[in-house]
Amino acid sequence: MEDNVGRTRQGRASRAHSSARKELAANAPPPKRGRREDEQPTVEEPQPQPQPNNEDEEPNVQEDSYPGGPSDLSLLKNYYKHRANPIWDTQHNDPILHRSLRCIVSANKVIKIQKPTQDWFWQYIIASGLESLVRTNFNVLDYGLLWAFAERWHPETSTFHLPIGEMGITLDDVQCLLHISIQGKFLNHVKISRPDGAQMLSSYLGIDEGDALDMFATLKGPYLTHSYVQGLFMDYLDAAKTAFANNAPMHKVRMYRERCVRAFLLFVVGCTIFSNKTSYYLDVVYIQYFADLSSVHEWNWGSAALVHLQNYLDFASQAQASQLAGYMSLFEGWIITHFPTLSMWQLETNFTENMPLNAKFAPGQGHKDSRGYRQSIDNIQVSDVVFSPYDNRRHIRPLIDVCWFSGWLRCGNLKAKHLPERVLRQFKYVQGIPRDPDVSTPNMNIFEIDRVWAEEMDMRLIDENMRGQPVVNAWDCEPRYVLWFYKVSHPKMCPLEASEDQPRPPKLEVLLEESQQRHDPNPLGICRRVRDEVERALDAGEAEPGTPVHGTLRKILNMLNPCLTYKRISRGRRGGRRG
Repeated sequence: MEDNVGRTRQGRASRAHSSARKELAANAPPPKRGRREDEQPTVEEPQPQPQPNNEDEEPNVQEDSYPGGPSDLSLLKNYYKHRANPIWDTQHNDPILHRSLRCIVSANKVIKIQKPTQDWFWQYIIASGLESLVRTNFNVLDYGLLWAFAERWHPETSTFHLPIGEMGITLDDVQCLLHISIQGKFLNHVKISRPDGAQMLSSYLGIDEGDALDMFATLKGPYLTHSYVQGLFMDYLDAAKTAFANNAPMHKVRMYRERCVRAFLLFVVGCTIFSNKTSYYLDVVYIQYFADLSSVHEWNWGSAALVHLQNYLDFASQAQASQLAGYMSLFEGWIITHFPTLSMWQLETNFTENMPLNAKFAPGQGHKDSRGYRQSIDNIQVSDVVFSPYDNRRHIRPLIDVCWFSGWLRCGNLKAKHLPERVLRQFKYVQGIPRDPDVSTPNMNIFEIDRVWAEEMDMRLIDENMRGQPVVNAWDCEPRYVLWFYKVSHPKMCPLEASEDQPRPPKLEVLLEESQQRHDPNPLGICRRVRDEVERALDAGEAEPGTPVHGTLRKILNMLNPCLTYKRISRGRRGGRRG
């Protein structure tokens, strides 16, 4: 039946079928390459990859439905641009399946930089609220894993679309993984000119304006290389030591110390939360936030990290994308925390409870090829997911009200959606069909976004009524949520090839939900009774450990667990409909 859908439209030949899409993709212009594109950093606004620009063809590439989903385009209106679209249609040897994103990583430079031991230095850094960014970086990243999740990201919802529903990186994730502030004023900078940038560097770092302009000319903008900023930090650290040892006036010692701290903080944020596609230089616009070192902690650095990462994910999810940037250690830390069995990692031996959770992990190399991870995520089950991993750390990072904020976040000219109502299971509430994302994030300029954040916070929180019921099991969702999700999304990236021993139906979640709607005999109850009887026999010692019978009973329990994880619970009447 799919072969007959969309072949003609309004009397014309339609592009709404796989062969037409492949032809269009084959004729699409390749991404532009060149020295200028490689050299200019995408610090403020990540640039999208080139898309086919044909006025006659572009409207027709939008289908009414797609094989593998979505069949309802009311949610993912730009799915025709998404990377998942060509991946589903390809053959097993198609080049797109072998293409990997180039992940740009700078955070390991923070690990390698020499850290001072002087108390005066760390007093400044700790007071800034950014000291934890020295601890939250990984030497090794699993690029294939990052790719596999990036291609499941959807800008319309700012979430990852998985077989078990939506998952997202929330403000709560950021505060627990990084221990940086998710409250306070949004960073409000604008793009600066070269003369303004040179004046900032002269005022706050003591750099000659002429020298600054020369560097800007070389880098084609108001930027500094990471190595230059690192050298500046070391030079001022030595100058402060020398001035203090020589009994120089205290105001001069303080000047060197403050310039040293500013250079260090600029280096740290430039390599972490503002990491960009250039991988070797940063925008000097951020130095303004370190002008007054006593007020650095007042800015919302957590939102800045999330906004930058989400903007890079927006473009990495497109079909023509070739690069991924942003704070990659935050991204991988989030994956490890919520999906601990997907990749290789080990615990850091020097981790203590008061450290940010990202400092707990030491990721392994993994696979640069995302194909294996793509298949693993296609087969993921709710028992493989840790929806709420921070329960035992709430005495360190409590779940504060701002974590429930639903609306726009912003950093400079960039903005990103934060929609906790789409990932309620991450907050230990039953997931229902969420409201349209445009209700939470209507079109706003950056000044309106600031006003809403400062003046309407209470009105924008997901309140108790909108949250619904607490979960009984971490994966609980309302009836018909899975059926709805499989209509409006593409939970799997690749078609399931037929085999003699197929492990599970390709849409098991939907089949289970439809079965419950028909009031079929409940297989979960049967499985649960079998499980209880097997557990009773094992507890009673009816099968001696080490014997074949004991091993068989254990296997039965392991086989029953996937069935028992798909329990659905009904939502109570209190609170009415979600707005």
